[in-house]
Amino acid sequence: MSPLFLFFYPPSRAEVVINGSSSPAVVDRSNEGFKRNIQPASAKWRHNQTLSLRIRKQILKFLDAEKDISVLKGTLKPGDIIHYIFDRDSTMNVSQNLYELLPRTSPLKNKHFGTCAIVGNSGVLLNSGCGQEIDTHSFVIRCNLAPVQEYARDVGLKTDLVTMNPSVIQRAFEDLVNATWREKLLQRLHSLNGSILWIPAFMARGGKERVEWVNELILKHRVNVRTAYPSLRLLHAVRG
Repeated sequence: MSPLFLFFYPPSRAEVVINGSSSPAVVDRSNEGFKRNIQPASAKWRHNQTLSLRIRKQILKFLDAEKDISVLKGTLKPGDIIHYIFDRDSTMNVSQNLYELLPRTSPLKNKHFGTCAIVGNSGVLLNSGCGQEIDTHSFVIRCNLAPVQEYARDVGLKTDLVTMNPSVIQRAFEDLVNATWREKLLQRLHSLNGSILWIPAFMARGGKERVEWVNELILKHRVNVRTAYPSLRLLHAVRG
């Protein structure tokens, strides 16, 4: 998957690699500076296939996106006990709902994409006008159920994979304390419309209940998303 375009910036300034350049460009936070530095993907990009294959080979030593994106049906069953990656003394049981939502095959099986955009949640994208450019990419990744409809001009609408850390349910949806917040979460899930919803369910204790709430909503309301729960091999690699 190349080239890779990052739309994720720290509060003060951003450094991004543009169009295959070996040195990062400093992005002005102002709207004009932002537009001036972020050039269209077709402007100067030249695909270095040799380098691309070398990088891909190195990455595959640690990460196989097709295999590691999710635990699959058949590798776990309801009632199985899993030790959390960061809380090894704590365990969780695989629930029936979680098992039902495990994919049978990898959501990325035999998938290859020309370009990829990773869109972060920094407010610096406001008034950037980058939405149309983001949506031109073959595969768009977003973070933690970020809202897009109301910011479409700046962040685009296309979503192919979105992450959901369980803590987001607490921070952004008030732990679903009432029907209003449950409806807001349900609307956000419906807006994903077939995207991959990537939930790191086995990282640390404290998130199991929130994962279960989301799984229950998806099943009860037949939400059109493709759920994925990162493989234990990937999580161990992250833990180091």
